[in-house]
Amino acid sequence: MDDYLTLVDFTGRAICDDKRGAIALHLPPILERLGIEPKTWLINATAFEKIYHKRFAKKRQRVKNTA
Repeated sequence: MDDYLTLVDFTGRAICDDKRGAIALHLPPILERLGIEPKTWLINATAFEKIYHKRFAKKRQRVKNTA
C-alpha cells in the first residue's frame, strides 16, 4: 500500500498539459501533510467496511428511526 500511495503522490506531482493541476513539488507527501501514520491509514483503508458499520451504522439507524 505504501508503494501505491507513493505512486499516486508521484503521479499527482507530474505536470502535464492535459491535467488541470498538480501537487506542488515543495509539499510533503499526503499522509505527512494530513498527520496520518501510514500504519493507521492501512488499518482504516483495509478495514473500512468493518469500521464504518461500527462507527456510523448505529447513528444512521437512530436518525432513520426518529424520522
